[in-house]
Amino acid sequence: MGAPYVEEFPLVLECRLLPTFEIGLHTRFVGAILDVKAEESALGEKGLPDIEKVRPILFDPEINTCHGVGKLLGRAYSIGKTVR
Repeated sequence: MGAPYVEEFPLVLECRLLPTFEIGLHTRFVGAILDVKAEESALGEKGLPDIEKVRPILFDPEINTCHGVGKLLGRAYSIGKTVR
């Protein structure tokens, strides 16, 4: 590992670029995560990165807006079991 990164970022994912796909005017990049660096403040109870603590920003290039990630809605593969 050892790729350069910004030390002030609370979470850094070091990736290796895998195939890229041309999709119209856009390029989809696929990568494999090789290393994770995380400050204590970005970790949850189990010692893993917590999305609500990291609070990533998503950019929508179509309308030039930035969005935040919201709160937990439910656990995957089990939230639908309680729906009738």
